Amino acid sequence: MQAKGVLSLVATIVLCLPSLVGGLALLLNLLLQRHLEDWGTHSSSFVALGVFIGGPLVTIATMMGLLLALSPTVSPRLKATHLVIDSLGVVATISLLLRFSS
Repeated sequence: MQAKGVLSLVATIVLCLPSLVGGLALLLNLLLQRHLEDWGTHSSSFVALGVFIGGPLVTIATMMGLLLALSPTVSPRLKATHLVIDSLGVVATISLLLRFSS
């Protein structure tokens, strides 16, 4: 059953990756104090990917993490790792949505 948990961990990381990269791009541009007009094409595309694609993917990853959390055969350490990755993805998605919502 450990292989099943590791496989689901890899899937969670892949599902949360667009939101995490978009959140990282947002954070870096805010730390560099760049205005939205000064962002490059790469930063804008990463943020757009995180906003439009990342939200549904993080939702899928969160549901998968919830199902995994209810499984008695998975170790608590693996459950905690899922929780941390899902939480980071959700925080990144929410921060992107709040920053760029009309």
